[in-house]
Amino acid sequence: MRLRSRAGARELGKLMRSYRKQARLTLRDLSPLVDRSITHLHRLETGERAVTSELEFVLYLSKCGVSCKEVEELVQICRDANDGRGYWLCSKDDWMAESLRTLIFHESAADRVVNYESDLIPGLLQIESYIHALFRDEDLSDDVRQVRVQARLRRQKILFGAKPGKFTFIINERALRLEVGDYRTMTEQLLAMLFLTDQPNISIRILPATARHRALFGGPFSFLDYDEFKPLVYVQGPLDGFIIEDEAKVEKHRDLLRRVVKVALDEGESRVLIAKLADEYDRTEGHWDDSRRVAKEQL
Repeated sequence: MRLRSRAGARELGKLMRSYRKQARLTLRDLSPLVDRSITHLHRLETGERAVTSELEFVLYLSKCGVSCKEVEELVQICRDANDGRGYWLCSKDDWMAESLRTLIFHESAADRVVNYESDLIPGLLQIESYIHALFRDEDLSDDVRQVRVQARLRRQKILFGAKPGKFTFIINERALRLEVGDYRTMTEQLLAMLFLTDQPNISIRILPATARHRALFGGPFSFLDYDEFKPLVYVQGPLDGFIIEDEAKVEKHRDLLRRVVKVALDEGESRVLIAKLADEYDRTEGHWDDSRRVAKEQL
């Protein structure tokens, strides 16, 4: 992923610099907010270095106080540049979905985020091998697949940095038991989650299978809360997602979260369950297909 021309890089860098100055931020101020070195940011603004991804562009602008609507317009300008093919990517398939870009923008600015997931490990917690396994069966070229994997990994920088928000992940136990990749992938994924629970701004709570039907709350969604703005809800569908701003609907999701929290294990109990499942995966050898083959041979 790179700019198609040095002139385009300079033009984009000048635009980024203007927004940073409007926000009265120095490169030193902005560096920890976007997890990039001062040298890297200087090269972006002077056009010496290409913007590596749409995600990098969105995070830069969000930390400079640019509105979501303006970000959407600026991304579209970049897409329309250079014969309509955009500054960064040469295939329309490589572009970040608008709903995901909107979510990333709001996540990076949120003071508190509660993410409920029913079937999969949340994207912000997924390790590289888990992501690769999810994309493995999709009809994508190797290059496009790698672009999407790296974009998801870069998104996780939202969890860290100088002033990260408080993130709470409430995950149904069946997501921990869903077979993604091989046993080693699942072991490493759950161990990575245990490591993340040590971070002061990250909390993971599990909806236990023992709760049975009481742990059914529909599809995944995120509740995004702000100190200076009204809360939002992002609802993830099977193909796309959307933002809810209507106050009555947002409050209904807040009430739903209260019900979810009542059923979820606390942080300590959740850690014990995650560790137990990680140990079970670790003691199991081979791949899912290997296990099925062995079972057939034994029969």
